[in-house]
Amino acid sequence: MKTFAALAVTAALLGGSLPAAADGVLTASYGGQMTETADGWRIEFVVRDGGIRAWVRDHGGKPVAATGKASLLAGGVKLDVPLKTDGEMLTGTAAVTSADKVAAILSLSVNGKPVSARFAQEALTTPQLSTQASAGKAAFDQVCASCHGQSLRGSDAAPPLLHPFYVPGSGHGDDIILSAATKGAKAHHWKFGDMPKPEGLKPGQEKDVLVYIRAMQAANGLGGSAGMPTSMDHSGHMKH
Repeated sequence: MKTFAALAVTAALLGGSLPAAADGVLTASYGGQMTETADGWRIEFVVRDGGIRAWVRDHGGKPVAATGKASLLAGGVKLDVPLKTDGEMLTGTAAVTSADKVAAILSLSVNGKPVSARFAQEALTTPQLSTQASAGKAAFDQVCASCHGQSLRGSDAAPPLLHPFYVPGSGHGDDIILSAATKGAKAHHWKFGDMPKPEGLKPGQEKDVLVYIRAMQAANGLGGSAGMPTSMDHSGHMKH
């Protein structure tokens, strides 16, 4: 019961996903949430379809070996998930998806000392979509979701698009997203490697996909609705 109470408090306090670089120092490598423990360990955590991932690093960003487990609360069900080492990553298999509301407590051993870290993720919100955003969703699901995830929260192959790095006005604005959707992109922040040119998008569909991404971002608290485009014409200009 104490674990359930702690998870409930965690969910209430944290609410939604934490920004990957909330303080300008803690920078995620795989699109996850970040926290720093009292001992200075930097922990990245992410929910994937079918499980969870965690990375432990020291203050300089060097990977640190860790063992432990996670206690999850998802869909009103408590899950105890043992964590296994997979290279620099800790992995755990669980009946969760990246779209779920999940509260987590990681109970780790790092350098022989106990370390605890708490995270929470809100459930994905899917808004009523415009005609163009609906077309963008269909194209995204067919071409992009295998890497960026059905929920746009990323996968083990590619970063999340529901992320502050990709909101309007960020350093990765419309032009960058459109370019990546048509040409691919070189890795310059995440540790997923280069993004190859997507195969399967017809000319113009990248604009539909962008409108869908923007609609999902706004619905999930990224970028807000003010000034958000409702559609994009074939010249590449947003229509309001």
